[in-house]
Amino acid sequence: MGFWEKVNEELKRAVEEGWTVLKDTAKIGKLRYQKYTLNKKADKCFSKMGGIVYEMAKPPWENPLSRPEVLKLVEEIKKIESEVSALDEEISRTKEKEETPAT
Repeated sequence: MGFWEKVNEELKRAVEEGWTVLKDTAKIGKLRYQKYTLNKKADKCFSKMGGIVYEMAKPPWENPLSRPEVLKLVEEIKKIESEVSALDEEISRTKEKEETPAT
């Protein structure tokens, strides 16, 4: 293999590695935006739940968990929490893939 062919092969490999890194970085950005969206949704659920609990803080006292809408919000928050955790794991895997040197 001549010098020109070696240079050409190295350039092709560098471009492929660059595109891979770019795709992974874009994927991480997309995952972080999904995580942000889920966190905003959880924040709204917490706000709704706080409003309900505040209204229940007047006599006659009531257990907030006796209300179906509070239980529904708690379940929604748990679901969001597990989705965020899955996104965190995906981000970690993608970062590890980026950091692993190509062989």
